[in-house]
Amino acid sequence: MDDDLFYSIANVEDEFEDAGYIEGLEAGKVAGRIEGRGMGCDNGLDIGREVGFYQGWVQQWLRAASARPELVPERVVKKLAALQSVIDEVPAANGEGADFADRLKAIHQKFKTVSAMLGINVAAELPSSSLSF
Repeated sequence: MDDDLFYSIANVEDEFEDAGYIEGLEAGKVAGRIEGRGMGCDNGLDIGREVGFYQGWVQQWLRAASARPELVPERVVKKLAALQSVIDEVPAANGEGADFADRLKAIHQKFKTVSAMLGINVAAELPSSSLSF
């Protein structure tokens, strides 16, 4: 009986340390989820705005090409369609293997190519991007 008393007194520090570790680990998980969710919302909004800009831009040029085919050469229409297909590949939700940075880079490169073919100043057209991955 005396051994149990001394054992519990001697190990009280270890027991509190273990309990504190477990409590801290759980609190860290909750805080990480909250911070991650906020960061995901911010980045998701930025990605959505940028992809939406490109989507609208392509759609307007495809409409213009359809209405006035003499103004937009067929090779540009093909590049616009290729850009549209890359935009369509951007997933609506974040999941396994969703690499938004590479997808946005590919979209941006195709956008610059089509803009040059149309004689448009890209700097004046681009949305301001503050994305960081």
